[in-house]
Amino acid sequence: MREGVIHDPRQRKIWLWVFAGFLFQTIPAAIRDEALPVALKNAGATNQAITQTVSLLGFIVALKLFWAPVLTLWGRPRTSIIISQAALVVLLFSLAYFISPSGHSTLAISCTLALLCLCSAAHDFLLDGYYVSSLSDTQRASHSGLLSFASKLGQVLAGPGVIWLAGYALSSNQSVNQAWSHALYLTAAATALILGLMSYGFKPEPTEVKNRASPLQTLAEIRFSLTSLLRDPRTPALMGLIIFYRLSEVHLIRVVPLFSLDLHVRGGLELTNEHYAVIRLTSAIIGLAVGGIIGSWIITKRGLAESLLPLGFSMHLPLLGIAWLAYHPAQSLLLIGIIFLIEYIAFGAGICALLLAMMQVASGTHAAVRYALLSTIAVLSVYIPGLWAGNLSDYLGYQNYFLFTLVLAIPGLLSAYIAQEKLKVS
Repeated sequence: MREGVIHDPRQRKIWLWVFAGFLFQTIPAAIRDEALPVALKNAGATNQAITQTVSLLGFIVALKLFWAPVLTLWGRPRTSIIISQAALVVLLFSLAYFISPSGHSTLAISCTLALLCLCSAAHDFLLDGYYVSSLSDTQRASHSGLLSFASKLGQVLAGPGVIWLAGYALSSNQSVNQAWSHALYLTAAATALILGLMSYGFKPEPTEVKNRASPLQTLAEIRFSLTSLLRDPRTPALMGLIIFYRLSEVHLIRVVPLFSLDLHVRGGLELTNEHYAVIRLTSAIIGLAVGGIIGSWIITKRGLAESLLPLGFSMHLPLLGIAWLAYHPAQSLLLIGIIFLIEYIAFGAGICALLLAMMQVASGTHAAVRYALLSTIAVLSVYIPGLWAGNLSDYLGYQNYFLFTLVLAIPGLLSAYIAQEKLKVS
């Protein structure tokens, strides 16, 4: 068996390892994408420096494509997933220590963040590949809502959740370093518990067997598989979907945390760390749960191709609410929370379609490597805008910047229209 598993009659706990795995997967990403910008904002960094730092760390994640051949040669994906999760737990504890006043070291923090991104890239490749290769189209579709919910739950717990913990510590007169160190220690402990759930969920899975092909044979198969992917008539339309479908939302998420914390006089919402975290936590947990269920239900009923355009419309509509807030920032926490909630519901539904489209085209021989190529392009499309997003928001002002993100919805919808025609025949 090329994919490294054989059938086993025991009852699988797919729901458990999907939930635990994708919950774990997004924790390093949330720390990088949402907690780190707020931490740097607390330390007085500029918007431009913050978005560029996050983007540079994101580019390290894109190295997952180069991990792929090495990890595929071993041929034991589940064992590799557990090892990579254990390494990430150690790195999170190390990061918490290096941020603390007693162990503070800028060089050690930078190196640990880089290693965290590199290790999470390997984990992403392994987990995504196992999900694609070990489940049928029907199983993937039926678990897509759970996958989306687990991913976004991890994102909000390790993003707004960590921000709230740090904000609470700051309000207790702790230093910035102490506050963020304590928050990361708790996050690392939580990942250790999730690792235990993941190990338990993997127990009833089919027995793994080592890849018996030689390294040269395996690399030749990988090259052939990637070549066939690039020649697939669906691939150009999928590439357009990956790059443009969430282009407006990508620009949005790079600046929303900074917009939320900035003062009214600078056009921001002037939220504290704690208020921002509470709003994002409550709106995201409810919104993503509802959005994931809605997206999965629509895709199941209409089919993937026919769902791309309506879900694309729904994903872009909440941008109007964020743009309105930029013009009227002095709003109640309740109204801000409702707008954030609607945004999360729409995003949770829309992202299901994009992920399933990538998995559908990637399925086949060496699906993990094929998906790694597609997800690498997706990662780059998410982080490249960060190189200019902070500077652009400073230049345009939040009001004009969010209007600009609305304009970017047009190529996103066009990409959905083109892709739905190409993906109708799988």
